[in-house]
Amino acid sequence: MIRNHVGKYIVASAFFVLQLQFCAGGIVGSDTLTDNLIAINASTGVGTTIGPLGFNIVSGLAFDSNSNTLFGTDTGTDNLLAVNAVTGVASIIGPIGFSNVAGLAFDPNTDTLFGSDNNTNSLITINALTGAGTSVGSLGFGSVIGLAFDPITNTLFGSDNGTNSLISINTSTGAGTSVGPLGFGVVAGLAFDPITNTLFGSDNNSNDLLTINTSTGAGTSVGSSGFSNVLGLAVTADAAVPEPSTYALLLAGCIGVGWARRKRQKA
Repeated sequence: MIRNHVGKYIVASAFFVLQLQFCAGGIVGSDTLTDNLIAINASTGVGTTIGPLGFNIVSGLAFDSNSNTLFGTDTGTDNLLAVNAVTGVASIIGPIGFSNVAGLAFDPNTDTLFGSDNNTNSLITINALTGAGTSVGSLGFGSVIGLAFDPITNTLFGSDNGTNSLISINTSTGAGTSVGPLGFGVVAGLAFDPITNTLFGSDNNSNDLLTINTSTGAGTSVGSSGFSNVLGLAVTADAAVPEPSTYALLLAGCIGVGWARRKRQKA
């Protein structure tokens, strides 16, 4: 009887871990060299092709967890896009009205989509239904190419390519404040995972996925993505892929239950 309960406990634990992995979501990126949406393993940094985006310069990505929508910005056509996180296929929502919106981030607490426009060096808000952008104010930095929003602390982060620094951004005025040096040359994409409380970045010099200290700005390499021009980054629910250890735990649970049942039948 005890062994049977142990087996059931292992299976329950495995399913719980599996559920947590899917709830945590996964990292996706837009690689402008291949024009593909890719899935990126948060533990190793390794990227895997999901599918063609259908647009040449998808520079920004942001995931709306309230509506389960993955947004993108294409700086080739200056449109806001809706991206299918399962197939990679993107479709036009509408023109942004700004010509170089490289960074994109979504605030789930206020349902606000933010963008960073490098032509005007401004923070903008973007209408998710029409794509139309509205200026908030000057960032005070010349090349903010990545954005990410931390919904836990209500902080909008940006990566400035001009100073190679992580910055925090006032969402009411647009003004940026330096947090600290990233330690990597071209951190183009940013994404925040609220489940693990982790800020991720993609560096185009090393082609690495990074974790970034939000207090100091310092980046740490996770590993190479295998893709050389990942500009957009986002954490989505659809890209979650269980780790091999999760499958191993689930298999162990199944074996445990089978072993317990066999013992009970012999008894």
